[in-house]
Amino acid sequence: MKHILACFLLSLMWCGVAAAAAPSYEALAKLPVISFGEAVPATDHILLFPAGKPVTLSVFIVGSLFEEPVSADLTVRPARDIMIYRDWASLDGRVWLPRGELIRSDVEAKIPGYNHPYPGELKVRMDLPGGR
Repeated sequence: MKHILACFLLSLMWCGVAAAAAPSYEALAKLPVISFGEAVPATDHILLFPAGKPVTLSVFIVGSLFEEPVSADLTVRPARDIMIYRDWASLDGRVWLPRGELIRSDVEAKIPGYNHPYPGELKVRMDLPGGR
């Protein structure tokens, strides 16, 4: 049993090492770059969010607390080109970082209530390094 557990733990560690290695520039340079909103190919590709081009984010509020669900579409525009490949992100196509290291995200919800007797707020903050 100890042998099986040790093998399992080693395989988990190896998967973590493999996942931590950034994809090579040479491999990614061969992939098609698709701008957000274009048709997505069935093959591997890089998704580009061009600076200044609109990106729609849909917000949904649902649940048994409400009579009916509601949604709204919001449009934002990236300040810089951002490339995404699977769980990796890049600003220049050469240096790739895990998405969470390049794009820092935070979500805050204030629900109307005793301590916040005002309209509810949903705040989504997304920053690049040095952006705060």
